[in-house]
Amino acid sequence: MTVFQTKSLDDISDAIQAYNDLAERLTESQRALKREVLLLREELAEKNRQLARKNRLAILGEMAAGVAHEIRNPLGGIELYAGLIQRESADAAPQAPPAQRPLPAAKIGKWARRIEDATRDLSRIVGDILDFTRPLEPRMKKVFLSQVAEAALDLADPAPAQNACDHQRREAFAAAGGRLIRVAWDVSDEVPVAGDFQLLQRAFLNVILNAAAAIRASASPQKAGTLTIRVSATRLEDLPAQRIAFEDTGPGIGAGDVEKVFDPFFTTREGGTGLGLAQVARIVAAHGGRITAGNTAAGGAVFSLTFPVAEAARAKEKHQ
Repeated sequence: MTVFQTKSLDDISDAIQAYNDLAERLTESQRALKREVLLLREELAEKNRQLARKNRLAILGEMAAGVAHEIRNPLGGIELYAGLIQRESADAAPQAPPAQRPLPAAKIGKWARRIEDATRDLSRIVGDILDFTRPLEPRMKKVFLSQVAEAALDLADPAPAQNACDHQRREAFAAAGGRLIRVAWDVSDEVPVAGDFQLLQRAFLNVILNAAAAIRASASPQKAGTLTIRVSATRLEDLPAQRIAFEDTGPGIGAGDVEKVFDPFFTTREGGTGLGLAQVARIVAAHGGRITAGNTAAGGAVFSLTFPVAEAARAKEKHQ
């Protein structure tokens, strides 16, 4: 009986030792697997960075072609009106002595204004390009999308109506050109998102100005156009998120243009550089968000920007 008990204890001890050895090997395998996962994750991140750089270079190549085209037009205007001024001066030279020579002030003033406008266009194009190519480094804080939109409306409308204090009372704004645009709000279940207030404000301003231009182009004097701003809860890659949608009563986006509206230098608006919405897309991507474009049932354009809520964004960063 004693021999049997000793043998049983030895068997149990051997089994425990074997289990411990197996557990240790499994633990070491798990550590090795974690190290491999980390290496693969770092390698994937590096590949993504390389792909982003390649895509950026491709975009810059497209931009270079667009820049050449966009700059050529104002340069042609500068050359034309500078030549007119020279010829006018040359034609006036033999007609009278310098002291008695009449200056064509009206013509020279008009041509000078044209040159000024052309150089201003060039400056705007260069500024847009610099903004587009400058690296984005968002400083994330908790922000409410409706508050950012209200701040963007303040920039679009430097002198708001007296009752336009916040998104609950603001009813209209006068876009560039003086046409009044009514603002309708639909805000529900709003919680803060993780975002850079200034960058988001710049993005929203671009969308608002784009909508205002579309509304001005189609609104009649008898009926003001409407910009509807909706903020609602949604999901983004299975994470809780907030969506802000800008809906206008303009002519909408052409069927063949929906996939191009965020491409650099694509524009259907006269005088536009086509970099505003491209910059918006960059800012949204830098926040881990998503942007889509389409048309409403009534025919106007709608731009939807979706961002993870602050807590979800922070949790996602911890697990990456």
